[in-house]
Amino acid sequence: MIDDVVEAKGACLVFAHYRGVIAELEKQLRRRGRSIVTVHGETPDRERAGAEQMFQKGKVEIFLGSINAAGEALTLHRADTCVFVELDWVPAAMHQAEDRGHRAGQTAKGYHIISLLAHMPDRQNLDEYVAKVLIEKLANINTILDEKAGIAGRRIEGSDASVRSRVISALMSEAQRTDVAKNTQVAAARKRVRQRSKKQ
Repeated sequence: MIDDVVEAKGACLVFAHYRGVIAELEKQLRRRGRSIVTVHGETPDRERAGAEQMFQKGKVEIFLGSINAAGEALTLHRADTCVFVELDWVPAAMHQAEDRGHRAGQTAKGYHIISLLAHMPDRQNLDEYVAKVLIEKLANINTILDEKAGIAGRRIEGSDASVRSRVISALMSEAQRTDVAKNTQVAAARKRVRQRSKKQ
């Protein structure tokens, strides 16, 4: 998928959540001869700026970053395609990462966002669960803001304190629900592992 985007367009943004996934992606892409810069939580500010410039000037084909560390304060509009190989639980983090390429100066006719999800026919996996949670969160936030469509964050303008307060309340409520859901899933997974261990 990433190779296809690079072959067709010359540049691609790639985001992941976990450092191990980023390291493995970087290794595999370099093995295939791709030129790449990487930004994650431990990347110093000077190197972040250098990676941004190298990508924007066309010296590398791929910008690979963690959703949170590379999702803010970078302008990467050389690419018109953004690929998520993992998702974040927080809609705002995803939205910020998407916007690295969808910024003033973007000259492409369209901006493409691709999310890669693992699929298991017989059961829902974590990728599908996180995607479902993200969709529900966005729907709830948009409902609270009386929005009919689109991502809530794009609709918030001005300095209306009541709007900001409603958004913050909605996000906090959703974060609490997500934490409960994650804790429940983790507890259930641990229980299954313990049960399997006992059977063996």
